Amino acid sequence: MKKPWQKLFWIVRKPLVHLLRNLYVQYKNPDANISAPIVWEYDDIEAISIGSETLIEPFSQIVVEVNSPLTSIPGRLIIAERVIIGSGANIRAAGGEISIARNSMLAQQVSLIASNHIIASEKPYRDLPWDESKVGVVIAENVWIGAGVTVLPGCAIGKNSVVGAGSVVTKSIPENEVWAGIPARKIREINDFEYLVNHSCYQKY
Repeated sequence: MKKPWQKLFWIVRKPLVHLLRNLYVQYKNPDANISAPIVWEYDDIEAISIGSETLIEPFSQIVVEVNSPLTSIPGRLIIAERVIIGSGANIRAAGGEISIARNSMLAQQVSLIASNHIIASEKPYRDLPWDESKVGVVIAENVWIGAGVTVLPGCAIGKNSVVGAGSVVTKSIPENEVWAGIPARKIREINDFEYLVNHSCYQKY
């Protein structure tokens, strides 16, 4: 039978580990603003790069796995300057690279998934290798992703584009377009006037 102090240790162990990892990521990326609590799971801190003036809000889970027995492709997370990642984000850079370019905004509870399991019947899904034909997520500069969006492996979102809340992105999105839905589809284009007005307002602050 465990003693009371042993029970207490096991209760606080995981939150303490996550807090220490959060502090270490902040230490390695001192010009970013990383708001605890965030669940960090990584096997190599050097595979994480976060630019200055970037904000990662609390209650997010971020996985960066360089060495996985389920794939030969290393994971990596590259976040540029002045990015906003809303609370409750689910970022899984395992089996592929996730990159987010400068000035992009991710609203609350956005999921970015770099890789996924193959579909086969001979084993439980959790034991199957990851699909290496579609990997990684690329978010270009000045992209706005609405709340609750999921971006699946192999997708890129072009510069200045917008993805509506609750959408599931299953294929790449060109520059200067608004997409929404499940699966996400093109709604309209963003014209030059809209971009110039919004961009000039954004640059003031």
